[in-house]
Amino acid sequence: MSKHAFLSVLGFTVVALVLGIYLSSLSEREVSSTGFPWQIENMESGHTRVFNLVIGQSTLNDAEQLYKERAKITLFSSSESDAVIEAFFSQLKIAGLKSKMVISFDLPADEIQAIYNRGARIATLDSGIRQVTLLDEDAELVRQSAIASITYLPAIHLDAELIEKRFGQPAEKIQDTESDAVHWLYPNKGVDIALSETEKEVIQYVLPKDFDDLVKPLKAVVNKD
Repeated sequence: MSKHAFLSVLGFTVVALVLGIYLSSLSEREVSSTGFPWQIENMESGHTRVFNLVIGQSTLNDAEQLYKERAKITLFSSSESDAVIEAFFSQLKIAGLKSKMVISFDLPADEIQAIYNRGARIATLDSGIRQVTLLDEDAELVRQSAIASITYLPAIHLDAELIEKRFGQPAEKIQDTESDAVHWLYPNKGVDIALSETEKEVIQYVLPKDFDDLVKPLKAVVNKD
């Protein structure tokens, strides 16, 4: 092969490689840009799409495949409230933003009680709450269950100005009685954002039809005071 021909082939290879890298990065940006915490779609079916998951339809298994991370599933029980099962993602990066995430499920109370009774290990926290490690078969059952709510814990600070710009004006603001957090409530979106000067922001997502149940405990304490 002549020197000229070799340089031509080399030049074409470099251009193709650069173009391939560019298209790949463009594709990644397009995919990741659909997962910001303020990108919430209220679907005609009554479900809500956020973080590329559909609340009320997508399962924990869907989330694990999407995020390529295995969640830690735990059952929490106390004498003051009903037992709940939560799945915790300790390290996610969605749309370029690092975060943690907690997913809960709307399982029948008797089914949760049965899972509790079969628990592989039970530990009592300092708060008195019992933490139950599930049997493997029960954990797989939970992985096939539909997501009822998502709690998003961003690594970066989301201040009030950014929240208002991205989520809009809340329908209501409620001061938390146990901390300095102020809850920004968006019932039409099914979103409760807890903003704090001392703690990281916490954003909860539920179906709009379930929003009253989400904020009922918060409002009950406020009205009591």
